[in-house]
Amino acid sequence: MAKIQRAWFVDKLNRIGIVEKGNSVVTKDNYTSNWKSISQIKDLRLYTISRDADLAVNAVTQSFAQIPNQFHETIVYKAIATGYKDPRHLDLQIAQYFDQEYAIGVKEAKKYSKSNYQSTGTIKGQDY
Repeated sequence: MAKIQRAWFVDKLNRIGIVEKGNSVVTKDNYTSNWKSISQIKDLRLYTISRDADLAVNAVTQSFAQIPNQFHETIVYKAIATGYKDPRHLDLQIAQYFDQEYAIGVKEAKKYSKSNYQSTGTIKGQDY
């Protein structure tokens, strides 16, 4: 049985594409390649190790790009708690409340990160 050579790539929208090496050369948009869409549809499990870039504010959406949306409010809780601990606006009861909300958010975030972001999916063949 001939071994099929496959490769993967990530497009501009951070989607993973799977291709395989074909016998014929394909030319499209002045680009020549012998890679083609996969010929068999099978389940795919990816084990990855990745590292986020430094935390930065995205200029377009004004949100933190590396932190999931459901945890943005948790960061705000910490900032509010710190503000109420400042001697100019000292109110320890309110600071304690926001510290508790922050701790709950951190606990949920740790639980989310330990889930390894598992999801399921299948590969569908697609013409390029």
